[in-house]
Amino acid sequence: MAVIGKIRERSGLLIVLVGGAMVAFILTDLFSNRGGSRQRAVGTIAGEDIDIQDYDRRVTEELDSYRNDFNTTVTSQMTEQVRNSVWSEVVREHTLLRQAEEAGFGATLSKEEYDDIRFGNNILPDFKSNPNFQDKTTGQPNKDLLRNYFQNVQTNAPVYHEIQKRRIIENRIISKYNTLVKKSVFVNSAQVKNDHVARNAKATFDLVAMRYQDEPDSLYQVNDADLNAYYSAHKNDRKYRQQPARSFDYVVFPVEATQGDIAQEKADLEDLVNDFKNAKDDSLFVVGNTEDRTYSLQPYAAGSADRTTDSLILHADTGAVIGPYRDGNAWKLVKVRSIVQVPEARVRHILLSTQNGKPEDEVKQRADSILSVLKRDRSKFEALVTKFSEDPGSVQNGGVYEWFDKHRMVPEFTAASFDEPVGAITIAHTSYGYHIVEVLGHRDRAERRLAVIARQDHPSPTTFKDIYKQANEFSLNNTAPEQFEKAATDAGLQFQHVDELRGDQRFVSGLQEPFALITWVNNAEIGNVSGPIEVGESYVVAILRGVREEGVPALADVKDVFTREVVKEKKADVFAQKMGGRSDLSAVASAVGKTVQTATDMAFSSYSIPGGYSETEVVGRIFALEPDATSAPLKGDVAVYVVHMNTLTPAPELTDPGAERKTLVQRLQGRAETTLFNALKEEADVQDYRSKYY
Repeated sequence: MAVIGKIRERSGLLIVLVGGAMVAFILTDLFSNRGGSRQRAVGTIAGEDIDIQDYDRRVTEELDSYRNDFNTTVTSQMTEQVRNSVWSEVVREHTLLRQAEEAGFGATLSKEEYDDIRFGNNILPDFKSNPNFQDKTTGQPNKDLLRNYFQNVQTNAPVYHEIQKRRIIENRIISKYNTLVKKSVFVNSAQVKNDHVARNAKATFDLVAMRYQDEPDSLYQVNDADLNAYYSAHKNDRKYRQQPARSFDYVVFPVEATQGDIAQEKADLEDLVNDFKNAKDDSLFVVGNTEDRTYSLQPYAAGSADRTTDSLILHADTGAVIGPYRDGNAWKLVKVRSIVQVPEARVRHILLSTQNGKPEDEVKQRADSILSVLKRDRSKFEALVTKFSEDPGSVQNGGVYEWFDKHRMVPEFTAASFDEPVGAITIAHTSYGYHIVEVLGHRDRAERRLAVIARQDHPSPTTFKDIYKQANEFSLNNTAPEQFEKAATDAGLQFQHVDELRGDQRFVSGLQEPFALITWVNNAEIGNVSGPIEVGESYVVAILRGVREEGVPALADVKDVFTREVVKEKKADVFAQKMGGRSDLSAVASAVGKTVQTATDMAFSSYSIPGGYSETEVVGRIFALEPDATSAPLKGDVAVYVVHMNTLTPAPELTDPGAERKTLVQRLQGRAETTLFNALKEEADVQDYRSKYY
């Protein structure tokens, strides 16, 4: 297990397994009104249902592995991340892995190949590059270390062993398939030539541009006929295809610790005082009673507590228990476990920095000169600090650093401060520069090391119950949208509109751990008001305002977007009329109050025009101009342009098509894995229903 722990702490080798609390079981009535196997699916991939029980089992296995194999406390955020990780794996299995199997790579690996990629001659890159498995002398993978690691995992972490084995095998098969696809990438001569031309054909031209943002939208009126016409023409455009989403409002009822809760927490710690004094094993006692369940001896710094408590701690003997006392939003109960003598030094210094580009030898020479002056007359130290020191933290007090221990400064400065006798003046060379250091004093400080029990302020179950009652009354008494918002505002509660919650969205602005709320929203009907939903240390009451279906958008859903587009079209027509009919760009610029801009040697492959204009289509139309020709107004996405072509430089002859073909192939291969996976997901029409259940 020690090996497992080291790997988990020090590398990204173990595939991230993060998750939260145990996966909640799905209530029977969640399905009883929905019927059919589809209602027990967390999604569909290529028309195949992904069974919720199979999915939950995999999530639970990973969470159990965290708890049992790695002794990790699982949180709700971690649970959500594990759900996402498992879902991603399921999608890969039903797309890439299926394709790999159909291509003949099989569904598993032979024992020989499996061992070979773990601790043989073809070790997987993540294991091969991990320093925990490398020979300290050669830097090469140590096969014995790897073999022992995998044996330890199998013996001591059996659940994780199965998860790891499945992932290694699946990733290996998918990697083979991806390699096959990369090697099949082919580029013909026409593609090589087109790519060469796009990168090397250059144009230098002048332009005048009128940005749509230069005039306010309010100058252009859009009526229903305009909007309906644009909607009819563009509602089926791919970029406007709607993803399913829901809109809702919510009100937050924060649950905060009351004065009574805070007083009760103090009383609970007071009851522990005698037991803490008499505890035979302080570490077990602290772990059993402190909030974060950890034990470590903490050095106490004078002034860290209130005046009375500070005095008690600084004068306490070993074994004394002090508190409880307030520290921010927490109560603390501490026990003095030991008193150690900590060496401290007091020095003054002059820093000559080497971080400002000055030559090292020049700075060293000056430091030596100052040292010689001080050894003859140390009374000049303070004056020389003012004149030469480049340490802003100590110049104001004569270069003095008051009492500090051996852990505060860099090693070289520490050596000059502690290893030299009081009165010595030496030079210390650090990464900051050269320090002329005079030791002013040495002493030992008695430092208390404390065992600490800490309890943050938390609302009690009674407080939760009271706030729940308030939230429940609100949900029962405010069932209309207007009433809902007014009641929240009148009560001074946090009220929030959420205009779009997509089916795959797992966050809500302004809330932590909103998963129960998301589940409610995705199962509610328009007009439903929720009961109190626990979200972190708050209750939330929500009302569902709308449901947007997938596919062609309703006009109401895209009215604002389409209105802006209609306004842009109207602006484009007006701008084009103002800019048209002139071949002299200076005259065009004068007519519209703009200036003539120049683009020099712009490549045909450019996606934007110099000056901040992202205009792929306009770039193509510019390159269609003949030299010395002036365009008609060109309507783009950002502005309307009139362009005068100065010079159009064709791409030079392709002299080394083999090299350019190789470069283009490598570029396409670099995108192959991502492009392939995205294409397979789109073809499989992946549908994610998890938000209905979690």
